[in-house]
Amino acid sequence: MAFLISIKTFTFEFMRVINIDKINFGLIIVSFLLACMLPFELFLFGYAVLGPLHYLTETNWIIDKNYFVTNNYWKYLVVFGALVYSVPYIVSLPFVKNILNDVTVQLLTVKLSSYTNGIMFLVFINALVFLFTNKNKALWISLFITLLISVFTFTSEIYVLINGLLLPTIIHVYVFTILFMIYGSQKKKNKMGQLNIALMLLLPLLLFFIDTDVFSYRFSDIVKETYVENKFHYLNANLAKLLGVYDDLKFFFYEKVDLKIQIFIAFAYIYHYLNWFSKTTIIGWHKQLTTKKYIAIIVMWFSILICYLYSYRLGLVVSIFLSVIHVMLEFPLNLITVKSLFFRKNRRM
Repeated sequence: MAFLISIKTFTFEFMRVINIDKINFGLIIVSFLLACMLPFELFLFGYAVLGPLHYLTETNWIIDKNYFVTNNYWKYLVVFGALVYSVPYIVSLPFVKNILNDVTVQLLTVKLSSYTNGIMFLVFINALVFLFTNKNKALWISLFITLLISVFTFTSEIYVLINGLLLPTIIHVYVFTILFMIYGSQKKKNKMGQLNIALMLLLPLLLFFIDTDVFSYRFSDIVKETYVENKFHYLNANLAKLLGVYDDLKFFFYEKVDLKIQIFIAFAYIYHYLNWFSKTTIIGWHKQLTTKKYIAIIVMWFSILICYLYSYRLGLVVSIFLSVIHVMLEFPLNLITVKSLFFRKNRRM
């Protein structure tokens, strides 16, 4: 225990002494270079190792901040939404599927999965409503709004794309990371912070001019199988179609455009994780980490890592609830940031 406390103290003291914006400058550059060299390997490593630690620490911080909303029912809605989102993943595991009949498996995977887009949208709308009121009737209002919109857009390709895919992935890890950086830069008004924002925007554009042949990619069968079996390639295929690269959903490991899309994805995810760990002295998320919480987080993190080592799919399923719940819990903070940036009303985080 004393060893863990010493590591924690040293890490936070180091972050305090070194200029955070300079650290983030280095993290952005390193993240991009590693993404260029190891686009699929870096993503798989970061998602399995850095991801769960990020979910656990950020969720703890958001809970200690009282969820950034005024309605006490918010947390129950998020837990319900994350559970619904996680069930199809859990049922897809072979040892779970084998104890259920085919009808039940079909209901809890294919059928239930079709409603997860609406669940994500429902939680997002409620985050917007609960930011301004703590009245319980607001829940029914937001439910009505969600159902009304869903009835007309449920099968809409753009509705599914945004709510089911982009909101918990690229919008969460890239768009809102940049918005948080802009918010912080406006408060501190320093050139280094502005440079970091420019880098976040310009480095992905640099991919248009990079010849991926210089990296001589050779992806192992394990990397390719892991990426496809866990359906990560759906994001690549949808981004490629959205950018007009292909007319329908297609994904290739060695096509130049597909490689550049994957470099962007790996860069966005890895820097998103590293940016969170670098913000200890800015938002002070570590201050709520008592020794007891610190040990609990480390134990849970190592348990998830063991699951990933045993089977990447098992690790993903075990951590999917934490992943989804941290995305949903962040919605109020996302909206507060957008309001502060674009509606000229600053609100303390």
